[in-house]
Amino acid sequence: MRTYIAGVVAAVILAAPALAADKADIMAVDSAFSQMSMRDGVAAAFSHYLAPDAIKLDGGAHAVIGHDEIMKGFEGLPADFTLEWWPQDGRVAKSGELAYTWGVYELSYTDADGKKTGFGKYTTIWELQDGEWKAILDTGNPSPGPAPH
Repeated sequence: MRTYIAGVVAAVILAAPALAADKADIMAVDSAFSQMSMRDGVAAAFSHYLAPDAIKLDGGAHAVIGHDEIMKGFEGLPADFTLEWWPQDGRVAKSGELAYTWGVYELSYTDADGKKTGFGKYTTIWELQDGEWKAILDTGNPSPGPAPH
């Protein structure tokens, strides 16, 4: 019996590193988030990926706290509003439950004055919640023009 228990414990210990998230995992999550934004719309993507207690810290604006409050900021966007981003780098904490990504973005929409395009950079802090990565803090601010991605 001791041999069996020791074998099970050894198997769990050896498998644990394989279960831990790594950089490729969090970069894939952030890329999927952007792809959902382009496919289903920015509001749908943020609604899906934001944690209930998420915080949004955008340049030139006050902090917005909580999923529902953040989602109010997406109301009334022009019908052709798009937001696409490209993760540049990220890291996962050794504990495997916190991570961050950063990258560059491009937004586009048409208003009364015509087509508008904006560029910027962002950082998202992620937390593993019930087996899914959720954004707990998202921040972005404008850049003077497009960045390589």
